[in-house]
Parts: sequence; C-alpha cells; structure tokens
Amino acid sequence: MASSAPKRDASDVYDRQIRLWGADAQSKISKANILYVNITGVSSEILKNMVLAGVKATICDGRKYTDAMTETPSSFFPREINTQAGGEEEGKDSPKRKKQRLEEEGVGSVAKAIKPYVEELNPLLGDCEIDDRELSDVPSEYFKKFDIVVASKVPLKEALRISKVSQKFILVDCFGWNGCAILDHGPNHEFRKEKGKDKYSDPEKAASYLSFEDIINVKLGELLASRWHKKCPEIYANYRAILQYEEMTGNRPDKTVKKDFTEKVKTWFQENHAFEFGESTSNSLETVACLAKAEVSPVCAILGGVLGNEIVKSLSGKGEPANNVLLFNGMDGGCQNYLVKKKN
Repeated sequence: MASSAPKRDASDVYDRQIRLWGADAQSKISKANILYVNITGVSSEILKNMVLAGVKATICDGRKYTDAMTETPSSFFPREINTQAGGEEEGKDSPKRKKQRLEEEGVGSVAKAIKPYVEELNPLLGDCEIDDRELSDVPSEYFKKFDIVVASKVPLKEALRISKVSQKFILVDCFGWNGCAILDHGPNHEFRKEKGKDKYSDPEKAASYLSFEDIINVKLGELLASRWHKKCPEIYANYRAILQYEEMTGNRPDKTVKKDFTEKVKTWFQENHAFEFGESTSNSLETVACLAKAEVSPVCAILGGVLGNEIVKSLSGKGEPANNVLLFNGMDGGCQNYLVKKKN
C-alpha cells in the first residue's frame, strides 16, 4: 500500500524566511495582496519571488495572449506558456499552432493563461484572482484595495491614474541590458532602520518623499545632484524618454521608428533643460529605441529579486526602503538607488 506524502503547513514551507526576517515580518507579508498590472519578464520575476514567500497575487492583464508575450522571457513559466518556445519538430507545436490551440481552449488573455501556473507555485495561497478587462476599463476604485500595485509596460497616463489611488505603487520595466523602477511607498509609510542583528530603530518616515506624480513632474534638467550622480543618470533619462514617446504616439518605440524616436526625444530633452542629453548622438538614441521592448532574462531576474526584497521591507516595515528610483545596469551588474528631487 502506497503511503501518502505528509502535508506541509505554512511554518514548514516558510521556515527559512522566518529565520531570515522573523515571524512578525512573515505574518505581515502573508496578510498582503499584491496586484500585478501586466505580466512581463521583470514583473513575473517579482511575482514568483513574492508568491513563493507567501504573498497572495492578483493579476490584472487583459492583453491578448499570445500576442502580448511573444517577446517576454519565459522566466519561471513552463515552455508551453511562452510563445517563443516550441518549433516545427515532431511532437511540438509551432508558435502558430500553439496560438490556435490556446484560442480554441478559450485562453484569450494573459491573465487567464498564467493563472494555473501561479497557483501551482504555492498551493497554500489558494485561488489566484484575475481581472482581464482592458486596463482603461478597470475603474480607479479597484486599485485601492491592494497593499501594493506593481505595474509594467503600462502607459504613463495609466500609471499616473493608478498611482493616485494606490496605497503603494511601483512602475518597473527592463529594456535591453538596463532596468528602471520608480517606487512610491505612500506618504504615511514608516520603517525601522537596521542597527545590527535583530536591532532596529524607532519607526520613522522617509526624509524626502515624492509621490509618483511628483517624481514624473520633475524635469530632467532640474534634478538635484547626488554624491554619485552630478546630473541625471542616463538609464533614468532613457526610461523617461521611452515613456514619453509612448505618451506622444501611443506606442513604445522599436527599431522601425528609431528616426522618429530620436527626433522627438531630442526635442523633449531640450524642453526638459537636459541639454547634455539633447546633444547625444543619434546612434545612441536609436539604440535605445531598438532595445525599448527587449527584455533580457538575467536582467529581469536580478532586478526582480532586488524589488522583491524592497517589497518585503515595505510590507514589513523592517529596513529602509529604496527611495525613490532603482537603476540597474546589466553591463556592470550594479543596482543603484537614485533619489529624484528638484533643485532648490
């Protein structure tokens, strides 16, 4: 007679992380619910990390599957959910046949397609709620109920709308070897700084807080210099340029519009008093356009891991969170915290 495997409870599953950040922090994050707006290579990495840590996930992604995932790294999902996987060899679906099969099965949206795989990651969390309406059709009230909203490949207009009603909001994207995240922990967020092993300060607030909208409204040429950045970091400038071009045209840039992207971005840099970027060579801006939609798996994995840690700090209140931009450079592996603040 075959013996059934013993059931594992939460204390067994989360034992290692309880030892890392404590039972109190684990209790707090286990009560949270994070909304993921659009599943991309980097947001799926964050989702994986947080679900395995015991944080419930809700997915809002009404983009058409498989079209929205053709350039998304497979991340932790099985090969069959990534449209780049598979070929014409015997026993495997071609991308075209795979798309037809999924449509026949009624898997019309990204949210529906990945729901079972998210639930499989951590059965202790139960059902994964999804919303597959078009993002513009989702009412602002919907975003209020979540502890944190993580958005990716979202138009700036929609990101601003969501951030205004969210308790905490993160916009993150990877483009080529680089990645950028803009974090808004909310005006009332309190944290305790680490002062040694199991020692923390009294609760305090961030010394300089800007909402997501305020961060976006700071012109690149008016940014306050920091110890490591005497002028606006190139990664941040390029990310803002990608968002701005999408705001102007309705689409993110790619190699087919690199000339148009270069012309519009140079003008926008000048309007933002970022003259050092306005004088950039056309070739460098064209490269940004070509890589704007490209996600590299290792870049997504590393930045997703860093942001997972930031979310744990934000939910638990233990440790000083990043304030208010994270910049990842895949060429040197560095991830820096950059404070966006206007010059006095």
